[in-house]
Amino acid sequence: MAKLRRAVTLRHQGNLGEAVEEVAFEAGEEVTLLKEFADRYLFKKSTGQMFTAPKDLLET
Repeated sequence: MAKLRRAVTLRHQGNLGEAVEEVAFEAGEEVTLLKEFADRYLFKKSTGQMFTAPKDLLET
């Protein structure tokens, strides 16, 4: 688990061909970390949507 350091809006596209949706996150919102890359994390929101974000956005 991790928490967002600040409020942010990230883009999400469920499947190729689907509309891109902007999803708002609140500061302190908890998310589930799935994978760590050199400069980013892949994480999942409680709704099941997955996102990538810079490491400095998340507090682990």
